[in-house]
Amino acid sequence: MADEIMNVQPNGTITFANEVLETIAGIAVSDIPGIANMNGGFRDNFSEAFGKKRPAKGVKVSKVDEKIVFDVQIIVEYGIKVQDLCKTIQESVFNAIETMTGLSVNAVNVIVQGVKVKDTPITALPEETSDK
Repeated sequence: MADEIMNVQPNGTITFANEVLETIAGIAVSDIPGIANMNGGFRDNFSEAFGKKRPAKGVKVSKVDEKIVFDVQIIVEYGIKVQDLCKTIQESVFNAIETMTGLSVNAVNVIVQGVKVKDTPITALPEETSDK
């Protein structure tokens, strides 16, 4: 796996670091409703512990057999249609990468790693009445 991905143009070559592509994809996904959290690995969790936000949290890009593949790890909100959400994520990443870089994305794999149930306030039970 290379640390950079190239786009060959008639006038030369444009090279993108993986972190740049991951950031573009992360920003494209960040505002999609229904995602409770982007789930990153150790590097993301370590960075957040020190207050550093990573827009690419939960996004990994790789080049396999000259094909660009993105893996996006998410936690969804309970009640969301997961299939529709994943399709929206895939389209958003495809469009953002192709529009901003001119690179052709072969696959966007969405890995659903959890479901977040919305916090509901605890209500007090009604007081018991005695008929004595």
